Amino acid sequence: MNKRRFLIAVIVSLLAAAALILIRWWPEPAEPGRAAVRPVGIMAAERAAAREAGGRLARMAPVPARAGVGKFSAETIQSAEDKFRRMIAFRGLITQEKERRSLAQQVLALPDGAELMRAILLDPALARSAFGEFQAEARFYAITVLDEVARQGKVDFVADVAADLGKQLTAVTGEIDRGRADDLRGVMAVMGRSLGSRGVEDVHSPMLARLGLTPGLPQPVRQLYLEGVFYGIWKAETFEVATAAVERMHKTL
Repeated sequence: MNKRRFLIAVIVSLLAAAALILIRWWPEPAEPGRAAVRPVGIMAAERAAAREAGGRLARMAPVPARAGVGKFSAETIQSAEDKFRRMIAFRGLITQEKERRSLAQQVLALPDGAELMRAILLDPALARSAFGEFQAEARFYAITVLDEVARQGKVDFVADVAADLGKQLTAVTGEIDRGRADDLRGVMAVMGRSLGSRGVEDVHSPMLARLGLTPGLPQPVRQLYLEGVFYGIWKAETFEVATAAVERMHKTL
């Protein structure tokens, strides 16, 4: 009975975390009339979205001059921030996903683009030095770029970012910073979507070991891992499949 109550409590906490992730990740609802059944209507809606995004971008404060940090040039950092701001401009519009993928691809085409995304998430001091007050947005959209990395088949790269971030949070004494907890959930959501429910069936698989998702993981960090996996599978498959997958992982880990 106690074990059953514990599992119920875990599921409830997963649902609560998923709600928070949905607020952060889910697109804002499009305005009525934006989408149309006919291709001509869709094209018109896309043109309207481009105009709206352009207007939003024009109202944003200009990208401040950025200095180079470490091996990352000022040009790379400033270009990445410009792409992040454009992702913000398309938030909630009908073309959001298409535009964000295109912009993520442009970030990855920058010199050391993928490595910069990794550094943003693993080195908070670098993120602050590179992006100043924009560092929280930079971390959020770095995860969007990592999603594109995974879509291009480089799942190991994303897994290594998740593993290193998990190690950092495991080493924390006391309460984990909420922003960094969100970062780990977000990266693990990318992994959950990429692996799918079948990819997490064997909790002793080399990939889950590479992620650092092992029985010895401290409970607070394990919970962040599972919450991210839950949302990623839910986004790619169904709520029921995601729930069953995470329940199975929790029982076995």
